[in-house]
Amino acid sequence: MNDDSTESREAHTPQPATAIASHLVRPDKSDEYFKTQTAITDAARKFAGFVGTEVLSPIPGMQAEWVAIFRFESNQAMKRWLDSPERAQIAARIEACLSEPSHMLLLASDDDAEPPVAMVFTHRVAKDKEEAYLAWRRKAIAAQAHYPGYLATEFFKPHGTFQNEWVDIVRYGNVRDLDRWMESKERLALLKELDPIVESMHAHRVTGLEGWFALNRGPGAAVSGPPSWKQMLAVLFALYPTVMVLSFLNPLWHNLSFPVQMLIGNILSCILLTWLVMPRVSQFLNFWLVAPVRNWKNEALGLCTIAAGLGLFVVIFKAL
Repeated sequence: MNDDSTESREAHTPQPATAIASHLVRPDKSDEYFKTQTAITDAARKFAGFVGTEVLSPIPGMQAEWVAIFRFESNQAMKRWLDSPERAQIAARIEACLSEPSHMLLLASDDDAEPPVAMVFTHRVAKDKEEAYLAWRRKAIAAQAHYPGYLATEFFKPHGTFQNEWVDIVRYGNVRDLDRWMESKERLALLKELDPIVESMHAHRVTGLEGWFALNRGPGAAVSGPPSWKQMLAVLFALYPTVMVLSFLNPLWHNLSFPVQMLIGNILSCILLTWLVMPRVSQFLNFWLVAPVRNWKNEALGLCTIAAGLGLFVVIFKAL
């Protein structure tokens, strides 16, 4: 009886929640930013449930932003920290040091929670329409944030002479919340505004996809995977270069109708991710995906590996 109770409690132990913030600091504000970042780290340490933090400095030629990673032992502890007046006050001082608004990615889920879901959009912006597109994106993100379950929107600028597609990754807590946004009248109105701004748009959905992470299983072993937030980061690590590579092939079917373009892009993405990219990514990140989440050194190494890898991909595609 005692053993069963222990197993039940362990099975429902919340997974740590992680917040990753990226900051593009003004050159004349670097000293002030460093002092303020130290202050917000010290403030976070005083909150119940604090697990750890890392601050990654820019890497010349690879990563222009500072990256701050905060981890708390549960979703509730993270929410208390994010909603606290202490954090809000210091965060305002950080924003004053930046050349553009900060970007934050929240990774929060429990073992028994429904996995988060993301929608990946690629937009080929029409010539001389970049400013209009950026204004439209800000409006779209503001609208998305008002819908239940919204987590974050990450975006990647186009790089290279032969590729001018913008990549947006919109994340919601579950499929129902994402569908509510995707089917909303507000989004349909935004799409009408977007139509004269872009030449083409591709979209596909990304979920937990636990089968990609069934690592080191023997015959007859149950299918299992790492926490949902680790799966999401690993998928992002694989998805970004996949989408970028496919964007170079887009001219081959650019003259086809939009629904056919979408179908071809989705088929190729699924094929590449399932049989080529994800098996290698899951093997490469195996040391981190299957490790206990409370091993903070291993967690930091895994997060740094993904951040450095994404930065390297940006440099490579920028040079193409």
